[in-house]
Amino acid sequence: MANGNGQLVVVFGGAGYIGSRLVSHLLAEGYRVRVFDNFLFGSQGISGVHSPQLEVIEGDICDARAVSAALNGAEAVILLAAIVGRRVQEVKWGSPRTVNLLASSIVLDAAIEHGAERFLFASSDSVYGAQSGVMYETSLPSPVSLYARLKLRMEERILSAKQRDFHPAILRIGTCYGFAPRMRFDLVANTLILDAVCRKEIVIDGGEQCRSLVHVDDAARSFIACLKAHVNLVSGEIFNVGSPEQTVQINQLANIVKTLVPDVVITVRDVPPDLVGYSLSCSKIEKLLDFLPRRQLVEGMTELRDLLLAEQFSDPYSLRYHNF
Repeated sequence: MANGNGQLVVVFGGAGYIGSRLVSHLLAEGYRVRVFDNFLFGSQGISGVHSPQLEVIEGDICDARAVSAALNGAEAVILLAAIVGRRVQEVKWGSPRTVNLLASSIVLDAAIEHGAERFLFASSDSVYGAQSGVMYETSLPSPVSLYARLKLRMEERILSAKQRDFHPAILRIGTCYGFAPRMRFDLVANTLILDAVCRKEIVIDGGEQCRSLVHVDDAARSFIACLKAHVNLVSGEIFNVGSPEQTVQINQLANIVKTLVPDVVITVRDVPPDLVGYSLSCSKIEKLLDFLPRRQLVEGMTELRDLLLAEQFSDPYSLRYHNF
């Protein structure tokens, strides 16, 4: 799939934070795109995209019949859809395990049955858990949260499904930040710039914990890199997706925000932070797929600051902008 050539890519969760960036990239590369989404957070993520190559289906990945219908004719499948935190209560099908493992398995099985050649799964660097040092794709996962444990279990199912004519790949994505048409303000960098602009105060717990950050647009581009790569380079592979230069401690991130919003007050609470202290090695995706992030942290944070100052979000603290 070196270029789109009208091949059909079905994106589950295509109206979400990463999906709303990814769909535009896919269309620009010449793919036909079918978005399948339940629009839990609204449809604004793709409402501004108009193309005869785009088809949008409202549905739930727990509905096996709807999933199967959506995969008719698919040559590649990208599974972004997942639910985290308290928002799972708003999904009629039930628990995180139902949505993030069983429903994802429905998508996997249906993709195989419909003859899709490629299957890309959006996993998370949270599968590495509370570790320190440099995390490679071969590092032993140690997930802490239920969300991360389910991601890891789904990874195992997907990779074990590899066949001669079915080529899955896993992308373990770092903590995203930056603007997307379906915006999220519950991610750490986005939260800090939001609070700095709107409340003139940011509150951090401890501050020594690290995050491996990556701009949401670069996260979206990583899926394009996998689609365009020769199948032998991606089949059955796991790729970390991040930017080693953007691995920062939370207190460092707060200081960056301070340079962008000078009148902000930084409050550090004496609360034990989480123990995440690792950085992601992204040399594999760089060497095999020639993929490098394009967006820089200060650039992305500045863009968000300017959008907030311009009041581009009517109520940025509303649930529509928060997954948790």
